[in-house]
Amino acid sequence: MPGMSSHSRILVVCHCEREDVSVIRTISARKATTKERSFYPQSVL
Repeated sequence: MPGMSSHSRILVVCHCEREDVSVIRTISARKATTKERSFYPQSVL
């Protein structure tokens, strides 16, 4: 899942959602590669 940091960096985030509780747990986050950034809509940037 793509996301954006508070410093306007595009990140690739892996997370886990639990249905029994309203919890989203971040597993990992890293800076997106050039190819991954090309998939992110320019209108959001």
